[in-house]
Amino acid sequence: MSELTTITGVAMLRPVASRPASDASSLTGAWFEAATRSGLIRLYADGTTRHACDAAVALARCQMLLDALDGWIGTALDWRWIAAPASVTAAASHARVHWRGQRNDKGGRKEFGCRLEMPWALLRTLQAPEATLAAQLQWPEVPVVLALSQLHIGDHEIALLEPGGAVVLPESMQRDWRGTLRTLDEPALPGAGVPVSLPSPWSPHRISTATPAPASAAPAARAPLYEVRLGVPHALAGDRLAGWYDGDLGAVGERAGLWRCASEREPAVCLGAGELIPWGDGWALALADLYEIRQPRH
Repeated sequence: MSELTTITGVAMLRPVASRPASDASSLTGAWFEAATRSGLIRLYADGTTRHACDAAVALARCQMLLDALDGWIGTALDWRWIAAPASVTAAASHARVHWRGQRNDKGGRKEFGCRLEMPWALLRTLQAPEATLAAQLQWPEVPVVLALSQLHIGDHEIALLEPGGAVVLPESMQRDWRGTLRTLDEPALPGAGVPVSLPSPWSPHRISTATPAPASAAPAARAPLYEVRLGVPHALAGDRLAGWYDGDLGAVGERAGLWRCASEREPAVCLGAGELIPWGDGWALALADLYEIRQPRH
C-alpha cells in the first residue's frame, strides 16, 4: 500500500508500485485511498499528476469535499496517494459519485471534478448527506434487481423442478412482505441491498432502512441459497440504493426467475423463469422454462 509520512511537519505522499494499465490508469489525475470501517474509499481528482507535489495540490483542491466527508462519515479520513489502480471498483461492491468544485486559476475561477468510489456497506450505515453536500453530489445510474424471496433448497428438491411446476414464495404469505433491492451484480449477503415493501409484486415501494425489517427464522440446515428475482427495466441513481429514500420503485419486469445465489466457488446462475401467480394468501413462481441440468453438485 502507499504511505503517508510526516517529516519535520511536511506531509510527503509516496505512491505504491505501478499496476497494469487499464481504463482507470489511463486517467491522468491523482488517485487516493482512505480506510473506513466498511472498506476502502477511493478518490480521483482531475488534472495532471507528475509527482508528489501535484498530488498534494490535487488533494488540497478537494479540501471542501474532504471536510464534508469527514463530517458525514463521522471520522477524519487518512488519505494516501496511490498509483492509478488497474481498474475502477465494481458496482457490485462500491457506489460511484461525482463532485464538482471550483479553484482559482490565472484566468479566474475554474471548475474541476472529483470522483468517489464508496463501499455500499458504508453508505448503508450513513444518514443522507446534509443539503449542501447532497446538492454537489451526482450519482450515476446503475442496473438493479429485486429479490422477492430467499429459499434454502436442497439439491434433491432442485432436481424435481420441471416446466409447469411452482415455487412458493414463503415471505409473500406474511402480512408485511419485503424484498430486497440491490445492484445487478451485488451478492446476496446479509445486509446487502435495501428493503422494499411488497403489497404485491407489481407495486414495490422502497422503504428507508431506518424502518427495521422483520426477523426471519434461521434455516434448519445449511442448504444452498436460492432467490426468486424480478428484473427492473430502468436503472436507478446510486443514492437510491443507499436506503435513504421512501417511494414507489416504478415498473418491474413481467417475468420472474429462480436463481442459485453465488458462492465462493460458483457465480450466480438462473435455473428457470416464469410468471408469478396467486397462491393461497401469497404468491408462487409458475415455471415455464428451465435453463440448466440440475444435477447434485459435488
